[in-house]
Amino acid sequence: MALLNSRVVRISVASLATGLLIGGVGTAFRLLLIKADDLRNQIVLWAHKWPYAGWLVPVAVGLVAAALARWLVVRFEPTAGGSGVQRVEAVFRGEAKPLQHGVALVKFFGGILAMGSGLALGREGPTVHIGASLSLLASRVLVKQDEDARIVMAAGAGAGLAVAFNAPIGGSVFVFEELSSTFTAWLLMGTLAAATCAVWIMRLVLGNHFDFVVNQVSLHAVWKGWPFLVLGGLLGAVGALYNSIVIGLLRACDRLIRIPTVLRAAFIGATVGLLAWFAPAMVGGGDNLTQGVLSGHYGLTALAGIFVLRFFIGPWSYAAETPGGLFAPMLLLGASFGALLGEALSYFLPSLGISPVACAVVGIATLFTACVRAPLTGIILAVEMTGRGDLILALLSASLVAMVVTTLLGSEPIYETLKRRMIEHQASEDQAVK
Repeated sequence: MALLNSRVVRISVASLATGLLIGGVGTAFRLLLIKADDLRNQIVLWAHKWPYAGWLVPVAVGLVAAALARWLVVRFEPTAGGSGVQRVEAVFRGEAKPLQHGVALVKFFGGILAMGSGLALGREGPTVHIGASLSLLASRVLVKQDEDARIVMAAGAGAGLAVAFNAPIGGSVFVFEELSSTFTAWLLMGTLAAATCAVWIMRLVLGNHFDFVVNQVSLHAVWKGWPFLVLGGLLGAVGALYNSIVIGLLRACDRLIRIPTVLRAAFIGATVGLLAWFAPAMVGGGDNLTQGVLSGHYGLTALAGIFVLRFFIGPWSYAAETPGGLFAPMLLLGASFGALLGEALSYFLPSLGISPVACAVVGIATLFTACVRAPLTGIILAVEMTGRGDLILALLSASLVAMVVTTLLGSEPIYETLKRRMIEHQASEDQAVK
């Protein structure tokens, strides 16, 4: 009995239980998103049978689905809008109210509606929030202290990220580097337990393979590594600009107080649906596009088009404030910019022998670092998702330069800004109630 009551057993068992829950729920979430993407593409293909009026179909689908996703948030759980990362971080640090049980349901179904309709959002935001929310079930029975419940909550959030990207180490490092900014033996134990269990469940269902298939890329002499430094500098500036656009659109929507948020989401969903009519591959989470970039399927013109369109559609989709994250769109944006630079260097300086695919892999972690300011998480995610650990030096150097550039530009990490905005909104709402 003394063993069962020990803190190490309680935290371990609660974290394993949380990992089991988010492993099952997160896997179902990923599977349903795949089905939703396939259904959306089939609808668009079917609508093209009527070239003059068919465009109304994807517009209507986007309008209704995005509006319904936002309505679920407004009606049932206002804290479930947007990415869950900043809220889980604020709750862990005692800066926001505790999570509610209803978050998981709204995040799950709202996320499927939002991303399934074509909004350029990431699955990791909902799975992080769902993982943290599901920890409440395990903590209620298995832990006795608030501090231990916070540890299990953080472990559940990390497991949610691990399931989203099939990256157990990246999900674990995310907890220490971004979520908690602390490192303790208890947190390490809980995080590893939850992430291991969650990814084990996910791989039983989806299989054990990398999220992106990347062929072996050519390695370069050390003195030829300067293009990755250039890539880091450019993506540092791109990341700062991307963050400012995300926040700028959210603030612009805040000023439209006379327009209900459900109607705003409907309008955004309709515009994304219209884009789906013309370029169905450009909407949604973007995994297929990312795979195409990493496979070297696109030339300079196509890469430039992908980068420009996704640079704006990502913040535009996030402004709908439906459930959905920022990570996955960043992966595509970083990969397309990296490949674009690699293709340009290959064209103008062929003697370098630079690999656009290598630049794309490095771009994934580098833009993530510039926007989130969590380089270790970004690097490990890139390696776990692509299997290209041979690029580790390029990943490190480019991420370092990106951090320096974006810091010099005065760009705050995106989740810090989002968290402050969330806390300010909550304070305003509490004041209005009084």
